[in-house]
Amino acid sequence: MSPGPRAILLTGTVGSGKTTLLLELGELLEERGLAYALVDLDWLAWLRPAAGSPLSVHDVLVENLRGAWRTFRRAGVERLVAARAVRRIDELEALRRALPGVELFVVRLDVSDATRERRLRARDTRAELAGHLADAHALEPGLEDIAVTGEGLSPEEVAREVLAAAGW
Repeated sequence: MSPGPRAILLTGTVGSGKTTLLLELGELLEERGLAYALVDLDWLAWLRPAAGSPLSVHDVLVENLRGAWRTFRRAGVERLVAARAVRRIDELEALRRALPGVELFVVRLDVSDATRERRLRARDTRAELAGHLADAHALEPGLEDIAVTGEGLSPEEVAREVLAAAGW
């Protein structure tokens, strides 16, 4: 009997490697022949709400995740891997509510400040770079089930560690 729907949420500061790990986890799940979905949660809420909107960016994200999860379930998906820098416990709890009946395992990715800065400088420019560099420690501690580091390991090695820790 299947253990039921499960999800891994990858969190960490900008530049910690969430998207890279998300894609690597997809490769491993594909090799195992599992029905899965990958979601970079930033793309579910890439918007600027109209002035006076009753919905915040996070509200839109949660509603879109809820709808996407319903569709994934209709497609037979039982495994979801999502990525986003979750900053506070209330944000995490809203994501949990968007995934009713899902066992959510939260993984925080840690990298050194030097690695993070190198990655950000390679991909970001101007105001975006300045904002991301200033956002180094904006995550509330203790939201994760485990913390992993990508320092000195390949993305595949980190992905295998995450799957093992999540019991997948």
